[in-house]
Amino acid sequence: MLDEADRRILRCIQSNPDITMRELGDATGLSHSPSWRRLQRLKEGGVVGDKAYHIDPEKVGYEIRVLCFVRIAAHNRDRLQAFEDAVQRVPEILQCYSLSGDHDYVLHVVAKSVRNYEETVKNAIVELPNVQSISTSFTLKSVKDTRVIPV
Repeated sequence: MLDEADRRILRCIQSNPDITMRELGDATGLSHSPSWRRLQRLKEGGVVGDKAYHIDPEKVGYEIRVLCFVRIAAHNRDRLQAFEDAVQRVPEILQCYSLSGDHDYVLHVVAKSVRNYEETVKNAIVELPNVQSISTSFTLKSVKDTRVIPV
């Protein structure tokens, strides 16, 4: 269970991932050692993952963002797991979510162009195990894109 000191730590590291332990202690009202111990406990508990930098896809040539809705042909554990395992190996697929409703999965895919996305579909997505159908929606603009969790 998270207490208020843990929440202060989480808010601080989300807004400033490069914060030093001294700065974290000052910002949370804790000393250096308790801040470090709490952060280590949060990491060990899986609350906090590895530090990573956000890269703007457009700045590195990926101008197209696509939501690809997937229906699976047969719903058994092995086939679903095979699909999920194969998704991990396609670098253009940034995120994959299992869904309820009309589709089984949604994939967040980046591409350098529409033609590049078409190649990704032909060479990777339709080749994923057990894919029955896909439906694509191209995003027009990003309205909100955050990883900040309101703690």
